[in-house]
Amino acid sequence: MLSEKHTESNKKDQIGIMVCIPTYNAESTISEAVKRCKEFADLVLVVDDGSTDNSESVAREAGAEILSHKINLGYGGAIKSGLAEALKRKVQVTITFDADLQHDSQDLPKLINPILSNSADIVIGSRFLERNDHVKPYRKFGIKLITKIVNSFSGSKIQDAESGLRSYSLNALKKIVPVLETEGMGMSAEILLKAAVSKLKIIEVSRKELYPENVETSSQNPLRHGLTVVLTIVKLIIETKPLPSFGIPSLIFFFASIISSLSVIDFYNHAGRLPVGMTVFTLLLVSIGFFLLLAAIILYVLSRISTKVNFDTKA
Repeated sequence: MLSEKHTESNKKDQIGIMVCIPTYNAESTISEAVKRCKEFADLVLVVDDGSTDNSESVAREAGAEILSHKINLGYGGAIKSGLAEALKRKVQVTITFDADLQHDSQDLPKLINPILSNSADIVIGSRFLERNDHVKPYRKFGIKLITKIVNSFSGSKIQDAESGLRSYSLNALKKIVPVLETEGMGMSAEILLKAAVSKLKIIEVSRKELYPENVETSSQNPLRHGLTVVLTIVKLIIETKPLPSFGIPSLIFFFASIISSLSVIDFYNHAGRLPVGMTVFTLLLVSIGFFLLLAAIILYVLSRISTKVNFDTKA
């Protein structure tokens, strides 16, 4: 089934299936990663993110095309460059795949077929659709927390928002690539939030989590990684949903100011004078509520203008 659709997708001037591998100092594993992906793809593109080792030459010898960054931009920057290149080449199915052999290439058909059959715009290889005891406990906790935050603001029911093994349709690339901003580890969450705004269909398929011997699968401090992703999500939520982000806190402050003002009035009725501290506190609550409401309105208007400009530009 895959091979038939694979052949049908190879139209003139259009690549059917491309695997994009963001790479930074992975000369010990990149050759094997490229060779495994070539079995399922028309093209393997390695985005060399400013590596200081021989990753680029090793990947080229293994049969990959290379897109090089002169300096290290980070995981998000490498993903963005790869997806932008796929959009430029009008790739029908674009897959992101880690260079450290953490992903199993035998899972690729499960990510390819839903795109080819128009069943999804984005397919995520999830570690948590089935029981997986290979994910380290502290990583599982962080992934689950980030996933819950993404789901609560996107309305999705995703199990693994941090998975780097994904596939994208050309339609998804057209809507997502022009609005990507993040260059750090928050890219995975940004894509999902902006996909939700664009109402793209996202599904998950189960995948294996591999930890090859003598291979370091992550060079980042997990606490720093998690904090970076959460801050990115907060920033994106404020940008995409300014009314609830600022409006709800504004209402809370206004409600608190009403309660506080009742205390001020009660004190005045009994003592014949205003309580200075409580009065100042009440005015502070009203001021914060007002400024939050003003920020919500201004950001909402700006987001609507931005949406209209982007729509007019695409049209």
